[in-house]
Amino acid sequence: MMRRLFSPRTAVSAGWWRVFLAGAALSLAAPLVRRVPGVPGGDGAWTVAYGVAATALLLVALAYGARRRMPRRGPGALHHWVQAHVYGGVLFLFLLAAHTGAASPQGALAWGLWASSLWVVGTGLAGVFIQKWIPPALTSGLSTEVHYDRIPDLVEAVRKRVEVLAASGGESVRKFHDADLAPVLAGPTVSLVYFFDVTGGVQSCMRRFDYLKRLLDEDDARRLDELRVLVRAKFEMDAHYTLQGALRWWLRLHVPPVVLLAVLVGFHVFAVFYY
Repeated sequence: MMRRLFSPRTAVSAGWWRVFLAGAALSLAAPLVRRVPGVPGGDGAWTVAYGVAATALLLVALAYGARRRMPRRGPGALHHWVQAHVYGGVLFLFLLAAHTGAASPQGALAWGLWASSLWVVGTGLAGVFIQKWIPPALTSGLSTEVHYDRIPDLVEAVRKRVEVLAASGGESVRKFHDADLAPVLAGPTVSLVYFFDVTGGVQSCMRRFDYLKRLLDEDDARRLDELRVLVRAKFEMDAHYTLQGALRWWLRLHVPPVVLLAVLVGFHVFAVFYY
């Protein structure tokens, strides 16, 4: 049990996970320790210390954005910056709770700080799930890799190629195209069937090719094999489009609130020193 706690299989870095556990333990234990009679500092010093530590972790999390833009020349390995960004963001929320005494926010600034902090950390953890579990699940069944912005044009090129190829085939191939392939290729570049069933969704479509191929002559069977490759490529581009689109939407939900949170923290620090 303890071994799984300190070295979970889902953790990318066991070392960073242990650092996070130690930081979480300190963040949760400190409010109890400060209530022990005779502990130096007083409530005011402890409260300020929580705020300073939370601000420092927020700055580290923000620095990750700048570090990403210089992957080859920047200080430290990008992998460590990612871990610091994720774990530091969660610890920031713990320290914010300790800084406020886990009390209900008072005033617009306090509510804004809490709301933006919860949103940023929540969307951040959702992003960890999206990037850690969904891409491997999808790419385990994919053989095509393509740039997001080129996918609509490539799908259209595939559709036209399939139309030409089917038109040159026999009656069975043309009917198969009109009844089964044309609706798939004319649809939007998002395949929810593929997204939720990486291999099964495609294989169910591919079985129709296998059945028809047994009934065709050699030339049409060859055309059907080419059609199979093209249709599978379209399915895989759908999967990439769905995944990469989700990641882009996630960034829009996560990054602007991070900027807002940084501004609110700045106002809070300024107000503390000003007053």
